[in-house]
Amino acid sequence: MNILTENTTIFTENFTDLFIKTNFNKTKFANEVGIKHSQIEHYLQGTIPTIKSVVKICDYFNCSIDYMVGLNNNFKYENMKQSYTSNSFYPEYQRLLKINHTNHFRLSKNNLVTETSLSSWKRGCLPKFEVLINIAYELGGSIDKMLGRI
Repeated sequence: MNILTENTTIFTENFTDLFIKTNFNKTKFANEVGIKHSQIEHYLQGTIPTIKSVVKICDYFNCSIDYMVGLNNNFKYENMKQSYTSNSFYPEYQRLLKINHTNHFRLSKNNLVTETSLSSWKRGCLPKFEVLINIAYELGGSIDKMLGRI
C-alpha cells in the first residue's frame, strides 16, 4: 500500500469514527459542518476530500488535519486555529524543501508533485489534499502548519 492510499484510509477511518460518535445522520452532520450530505457519504466511503472540506470537518471536531491522516497521534495542537490561510503553504513548502536538502524538481521526478504546480503555488494556490499528504510525509512536515492552522 502506498503512502497516499494508507493515509487517506487513515483519514476515512478517523472521520468515520468521529462521525459515528456524533449520532447524527449524514444530512444533519452535513448541515452542521457546511458540506453537502452526498460529500459526507463519499468521504465515509474513502473518497479523498478537498482541502476546504477537510478543514471544515477538522474545525467541527476541533482536531488537527495531521491527526486525521495519521501524521501525528495528538488529536489537536494547543495553538491550533480554525480555517486555513492559503498564503502559508508556499513559504512552509520552501522551508521543508530546504531543511530536507531537496527541491521541487526532485519531488516531481518521484511523482509526489507536478513540475508545473510550483508557479500556481507561488501565486497562493493550494495543492490538492492528496498532494499535501504526500509532501507532509515525504518532507516530514505538518499539513496544519502548511495551511497556517498552527
